[in-house]
Amino acid sequence: MNNSENIGRLMNLELAKIDPAELCSDSEFIIAGAAEAILQSGNRNWIPIIVKETSNSRYEVVSNNFVYAVAQQAKLKEVWCIVIDPKPSNIEQAKILTREAIPTVNLSTASKDTIVAVLKYLVQEHNWKNVKPVEAAKKIVDSNREQWSDFIPLTKLQCGLTKARLDCIAKVFTISPPPPPPPPPEAVSVKRASREEIFDRLNYLWTNKIGGFEKIDVEKTTDAIFNASKGKWKSLTPISKLECSIDTAKMKIIKTLFTL
Repeated sequence: MNNSENIGRLMNLELAKIDPAELCSDSEFIIAGAAEAILQSGNRNWIPIIVKETSNSRYEVVSNNFVYAVAQQAKLKEVWCIVIDPKPSNIEQAKILTREAIPTVNLSTASKDTIVAVLKYLVQEHNWKNVKPVEAAKKIVDSNREQWSDFIPLTKLQCGLTKARLDCIAKVFTISPPPPPPPPPEAVSVKRASREEIFDRLNYLWTNKIGGFEKIDVEKTTDAIFNASKGKWKSLTPISKLECSIDTAKMKIIKTLFTL
């Protein structure tokens, strides 16, 4: 139960009525020193604990777990707290502001400047010697990152972001996998297809960035296929020889939309 009247209030609460959410990882020395500082300044914690109300008489720590641990060490009976609206976004914000959580950035959509800032943080935090944030960010922005479903493509950009570093990367970056493309058009005979039918199928591949087709010139490729002398073709292989940016790898996809 959440009492909306208490949300946003600075309250002096009984420590016994506050439950911890997680253990504090700071050293005993630091906690003991902070507890002594509280005792020396009138038994008051000038940095409040952030809590959420779980019932009419119980609360739970949301952030500032360190202050809670210090208050316990100092054996305070009452502590100053701020009661927070327990929406997940509010709790996440509180954790970020108290540096108990790291902000995350969507790598699929982030600007180059934002990616540079995050990479600079990682380089400094983990002492990565061979990562140049500006150069790495440029390679990321120039890639087809919107189509990534995980961070593995980062390791292929030759910018120092290796597989061994993906765990660190995943703590500050997120990925928004692209939605599945709409159903493909029905396959048509390349010999009998109209120019419009050829264009529609190539444009489907280009629009949905399938198999590298986003890099082809749809109009030029359509014309090359439509105008080719296809009467003696015994397979679709000649398409790869039309000098229209369709290589052997793309032929596997072409065969799903075209037949003889």
